[in-house]
Amino acid sequence: MTLSRWAANDQFETLVASILRNTPLRRPSVLTPKSLRRILQITEGITANIFHMINSLAVDAVESGREHITDEMVENCEPEFDAEAASA
Repeated sequence: MTLSRWAANDQFETLVASILRNTPLRRPSVLTPKSLRRILQITEGITANIFHMINSLAVDAVESGREHITDEMVENCEPEFDAEAASA
């Protein structure tokens, strides 16, 4: 089964907000529309890549002691994705 790529719309924003709410961070992560567009651009709208990127950002947030994902973190993020997921 192949999933459609995400587009810049309310459903994408809801997906990202849901993932952020469920990350094990001590502080809430609230991202601007610019950061949401950046996530969509970097991940090419591929679901697995979106989850991978946010997971990587959450790990960075814990390791840095920030305990939340910031717009600056999204801007500077350059994750590497699984080639198999990218071909979807």
